Amino acid sequence: MYKPLLFASLFLTPFSLQALDTRQTPTEQLLELGRELAASAGASQWQQLWQRVRQAGYLQANGTSVHFTVPPVQLPELARQTLARADQVQAQQQTQALYRRSFADQVIGHRDGQPLHALCLLVDWRTLPQGMRNTPQAYLPSASLLSSYPCD
Repeated sequence: MYKPLLFASLFLTPFSLQALDTRQTPTEQLLELGRELAASAGASQWQQLWQRVRQAGYLQANGTSVHFTVPPVQLPELARQTLARADQVQAQQQTQALYRRSFADQVIGHRDGQPLHALCLLVDWRTLPQGMRNTPQAYLPSASLLSSYPCD
């Protein structure tokens, strides 16, 4: 008797489960989401990020025109700092946000031989429902750390 009501309520619920639209989310809120993700991201989220970074060739000086020059052992902390204390964040596509942090006293990598002093980290927030952006804690474990690379 209750099952039909449960299913009906699921279908009749407002579509508040729509993915977070980073283009419509205030910058300060995206920065706060980054801070919360930095504090709570799990090992598998970070492992997937570094696997993608490795596949993109950013860890090899001869792999791509853009590559890291800092020792790989320092990258996890630099990436965490980028999310926790980003200088800026920019919406990308519909559900992604690019976090950037400058490390003025340190060369993070090179692009075509030119030193780069910032680290960029791309996060996909598609699993965070738009209606839950003020209370995202339950959804942080499913946020995707898509890529990280040295940037301008």
